[in-house]
Amino acid sequence: MPKYIDISENEAWAIDHTIRHTYQDGQQNVGKDLLLKAMNIVLEFEERRAQPYASQELPLALTEAECWAIDHQIRCDVTLNDKPVGRNLLLKVFRLLTEYANERDSQLGVDTLDTLADLLRRPPSEADRPSDQPPDEPWPDSEPDDPAATPERPT
Repeated sequence: MPKYIDISENEAWAIDHTIRHTYQDGQQNVGKDLLLKAMNIVLEFEERRAQPYASQELPLALTEAECWAIDHQIRCDVTLNDKPVGRNLLLKVFRLLTEYANERDSQLGVDTLDTLADLLRRPPSEADRPSDQPPDEPWPDSEPDDPAATPERPT
């Protein structure tokens, strides 16, 4: 599921200038899709230029692979139109990458807790019994099946 950042026109141009359409993450071509998104944002800024209260930033949906492509290709010292854009863009991408990592860690934690809960709910098997205890004797800490069979405690 993609995540969103707001980028300026210069940041969109920085992506267009720096990311190559051939950039791949493993077997996946990330560059083309990312460039198409950046081109659409640049075109949107062009169309809004004549509007009196046009937004200075527009949302850009990024996958984790696209975030890594930006991190890999854009340097922090990139400037466009005498404005530093590399650092600001990278900081936005770093936040998204951190969110992606936190989601992975959270899901891994949930999966681990689910596995532990399953282990705690599982009844003891024959393999879990101590080797010195015969299989037909109950576990020492388990309750007997017949409450009348247990001697009463003196009061």
